[in-house]
Amino acid sequence: MKLNHIHVGVCDLTAALEWLDRVWKLKPQFHNERMATISFGSFILILDAAEVDSPATIGFESDDCDRDFKAVLERGAVALESPGNKAWGARAAYIQGPGKLKFEIEGPLG
Repeated sequence: MKLNHIHVGVCDLTAALEWLDRVWKLKPQFHNERMATISFGSFILILDAAEVDSPATIGFESDDCDRDFKAVLERGAVALESPGNKAWGARAAYIQGPGKLKFEIEGPLG
């Protein structure tokens, strides 16, 4: 077996999809009133319409954390933590996503 998808709940599925399109330039491959799927190669992020937002961090690999952080801020993202070198050997930044989701941009040390 191998991991291929994860479900996270959002109270406002429509707003979450609008945010993903505007800030992250991501569109669902499938969408109805109950769920939406966003594909990343062999991995799928599934957003489920829910009564309670799921807390989760969605991590993205970047070849330039600072550049990509700046780009999403220009598209309206709200910064939680600016890019910084981390003890685990990566440069990371954090963005407030829809609901209780947090988005991480991680790349090589700067």
